[in-house]
Amino acid sequence: MSAATVSKAAPTALQMIPWRWIVLGVITYLVVLLATFPAARLTTRLQTSGIVAAGVSGSVWNGSAAAVQANGIALGAVEWRISPWRLLTATLSAEVHCKRDDGYIDATIRKGFIGAVTVRNLRGSLPISALSGLGLPGGINGWSGNLQLNLEQLIFVNRWPTEITGTIEAANLVGPAQSPTALGGYRIVFPASNGTGAAGEIQGAVVSNEDSPLDVTGTLRLTPGRNYVIDAQVATRATAPGSIVKALQYLGPPDAQGKRPLSIAGTL
Repeated sequence: MSAATVSKAAPTALQMIPWRWIVLGVITYLVVLLATFPAARLTTRLQTSGIVAAGVSGSVWNGSAAAVQANGIALGAVEWRISPWRLLTATLSAEVHCKRDDGYIDATIRKGFIGAVTVRNLRGSLPISALSGLGLPGGINGWSGNLQLNLEQLIFVNRWPTEITGTIEAANLVGPAQSPTALGGYRIVFPASNGTGAAGEIQGAVVSNEDSPLDVTGTLRLTPGRNYVIDAQVATRATAPGSIVKALQYLGPPDAQGKRPLSIAGTL
């Protein structure tokens, strides 16, 4: 009997399995599993990143927490929504909305499986007192005012910024506690237009607002060693109270424009 007349062997049971439907079923199962995975299961892992959450509900993809504290900052109630499609590009992308009784923060946070964390379109308003948990040099207890965040992009590596684009503004500042004085507002614009820092250094332009009794122009530098340096020129305006005029005399004699040098450095 020739090969042409040999009938084809009957398909085995293994060959009859519709593999494409099995694969689709497995994928569907995994998607449903992840979509319904309770967000509360992640609280322990978040703590290793300096994030403490309480009252967590919903899923990993779309959930909320009644109260969240991140690296010493109380963010209030937080809602998030993660884009599953970004995972196809090996990127985790989440829209985050934080709401306090006295402020808010909205941002989009993205992170690859390895590498930096990118924060985009960060908008927020917080009282200065919200930063008290950061342990800033000199402390901010006894100070009042409002912090306005308008940042297009931040990039963090090892929890330290390597790139900042946008503006941070402190408005209606009053302090210090032992001698409270209205100091107006100040802003930092990143990057500084004339920034010529070393590799890995971030520079921002420091400027006082028109409502400030001080005329301040200078530069804030952030270095990879988690250090900061503020170099500024300071002068009083006509609205400056006598206490500020007297305090500035300790900085030394003014230059021809009536400005005195002010330098502050430390580690965060």
